[in-house]
Amino acid sequence: MKKVYVGFYTLMILLNLVPFIPMSIKGILGLLFISISSVRLSYKAGLITATLWIMLGVRNFILNINLDYANGLLTMILGSILYYSIAYYLGRTTEALREKNLQLENEVQKRKLTEEQLKKKIILLQSLMDAIPNPIFFMNLEYRYTGCNLALQEATGLKEKEVIGKTVYDLYDLKLANIYHEMDIELLKTTGKQVYETVMRIVDGSLRNVVVNKALFTDGMGNPSGIVGVITDISDKKERYMLEERVVEKRRIIDEILEQDKMKTEFFSNISHELRTPLNVILGSVQLIETYSRDRVYCENQGKVIKNVTIMKQNCYRLLRLVNNLIDITKIDALAFEVHLKNCDVVRIVEEITLSVSNYIENKGIHLIFDTDIEEKIIACDDEKIERIMLNLLSNAVKFTPQRGTILVSIHHDDDHLYIEVKDSGKGIPPEKLQEVFERFCQVTDLFSRHHEGSGIGLSLVKALVEMHGGKISAESELDKGSTFNIQLPTRVVEEDWQLSPPAKQDHVERINVEFSDIYSAG
Repeated sequence: MKKVYVGFYTLMILLNLVPFIPMSIKGILGLLFISISSVRLSYKAGLITATLWIMLGVRNFILNINLDYANGLLTMILGSILYYSIAYYLGRTTEALREKNLQLENEVQKRKLTEEQLKKKIILLQSLMDAIPNPIFFMNLEYRYTGCNLALQEATGLKEKEVIGKTVYDLYDLKLANIYHEMDIELLKTTGKQVYETVMRIVDGSLRNVVVNKALFTDGMGNPSGIVGVITDISDKKERYMLEERVVEKRRIIDEILEQDKMKTEFFSNISHELRTPLNVILGSVQLIETYSRDRVYCENQGKVIKNVTIMKQNCYRLLRLVNNLIDITKIDALAFEVHLKNCDVVRIVEEITLSVSNYIENKGIHLIFDTDIEEKIIACDDEKIERIMLNLLSNAVKFTPQRGTILVSIHHDDDHLYIEVKDSGKGIPPEKLQEVFERFCQVTDLFSRHHEGSGIGLSLVKALVEMHGGKISAESELDKGSTFNIQLPTRVVEEDWQLSPPAKQDHVERINVEFSDIYSAG
């Protein structure tokens, strides 16, 4: 660079010292040298060149070397001003342009660096997306695909360049495309996130259950610029879930079968016991009667014969009650059991049943109370079935109520229902058994520890009879304080012309003997 400066200024001095070049030409050459030094070298170099050229011009003017213009001094002054003006203007302008060019070069370098970094990030992002097993796609605001990952390409069987620019209608059948497009429109309206479950047809033609997660991505100003979606295949998970549900359901069925089998085993044990006990009693009584019949003094044993006949009759009632309950339960299961509704005064029916067993209950040392807040209520019911319900509940209350205990039968009503309540002060029902008392074959105590007879089907039959009347029954209990059975019956009536003729009734006293046959007492 120094050699260039030396050569440039040497040439400039030599041209000024050559005597045969006119001053006008040297003036023009000065403009050229000043312009070159200002533009090519620097602002200061331009000023130095102008100063040096003026000094050389002054020398030529003083020595009167080849002057070719009239007013040399004025020309010298004006030329000097022109030299400095050109040097200043060109120098400053060139420096400003150099600074601007430098800034532009720096900006270009930054842009190139940014582009390179962006390309690296795009490559990295694409590599990451291709490594994700879930299909991922990008769409613009015109619902056209702008990119996707390898998983989506494999799922659709299309390359990315074949996907870009397409819509869902180009990639999927019309039915699925309509679903996807409607969800995309909804997403743009809500400008939020979207998660939904749908199906997706893949390259082999099969449909897969998928969950689609979509969201809007924005530009630097926060304005929506497109949609990004991630598809998760849940077919295997759903199949596992359905399989687990089937396993749970089958396990539940197996548990129910085992429970029913257990209940049936207990029931048959109970039935065996229930059948064997009265049969043994009847057999023993028959054997005693046979012995008395051989006695010469038969008249002396006539009272014993009558007593044993009574025992046989009572046990026959037990067997009859058991068989009746089994037959009725079978009919209910076969939907062959009927109730014959007619308009009856249910208050009178319940009161008469309660009073008819009052002597029997009082002889057990139990206080029986009947209370009602209404003297008469006509509703549609089967009086024989109501009687059976009440006898069964009263029989249960007597079984579990100790001497000097209390049994309360009460009736109350509202606009739509009649409520019958049977409450005792017995030992109560354990909380874990309370929800099971109406289940068939249920026993509050097991076969070897209970102190009362029963097959475990009485309360389930009561529940069925109440429900056939359109009613409900529930139980409340507290250990060592007693139990309460609540019956709710609708207060509806039937057209008399439509009622069916009821079947022939058993004798009222006989029905009481049948229902109370499994209660034994010395009294």
